[in-house]
Amino acid sequence: MADKKWTGIKWILLWGLIVMAIVLVIDLLYVMWPYPNGARGIGALQHNLDREWALLVDLGGADFPKFAYAIHGVLYQGLFVLPGFDYMMAKAADPAPMSGMDEMMRSFVLSTRLFWESAAIGLQLFSSRLAVLTLAAPLILLTMLGAVADGLVTWYRRRTGGGRESGFIYHRAKRLIGGSVLMLCFFYLVPPIPMDPRLAFPPFLLALWLSTRIAMGYFKKYI
Repeated sequence: MADKKWTGIKWILLWGLIVMAIVLVIDLLYVMWPYPNGARGIGALQHNLDREWALLVDLGGADFPKFAYAIHGVLYQGLFVLPGFDYMMAKAADPAPMSGMDEMMRSFVLSTRLFWESAAIGLQLFSSRLAVLTLAAPLILLTMLGAVADGLVTWYRRRTGGGRESGFIYHRAKRLIGGSVLMLCFFYLVPPIPMDPRLAFPPFLLALWLSTRIAMGYFKKYI
């Protein structure tokens, strides 16, 4: 029996989990990597979160924190609360004497404290950027609609003027459309350093516009 490809919601969830796993690994490398002045530590990641949060609140206004907190709450519930990690960290922070498995659990959490702190701070940074991407969805859609309109003009001129049809160009431009969106999500969500969306978005939006316009312009001549 042939393997079925994941599509739709399953495909989005799969790539979402992959991106979050990559974010966690990059955040850990960032806080643990030895630099000439010593390891960056968890404080550097928190500093980056504070800087970017201040920038996003300044750009997004008073309504942005509510939306970002809502996204963070959903992700935190699914990734920390439901699996029991939140309870485990809370128990480990309790100074009361423990015995048996509880003490082993506390020792494990304390020995891997850097991992849990990086995951918690990284999730806040990830959630704020995911909120920006969600709010930017109309801009992405508008970019594609403009490219579709421009590409249809080229398609009509090619259809009426006897222009050359190229399936090679069309199919590769169509693949680049999805690739541009994935690259925007990946390169904006992953880096642990402060990111300004006003600088991060334009190159990928330009690639998205260009690939959509070319794909529409080289769409099959007769439909």
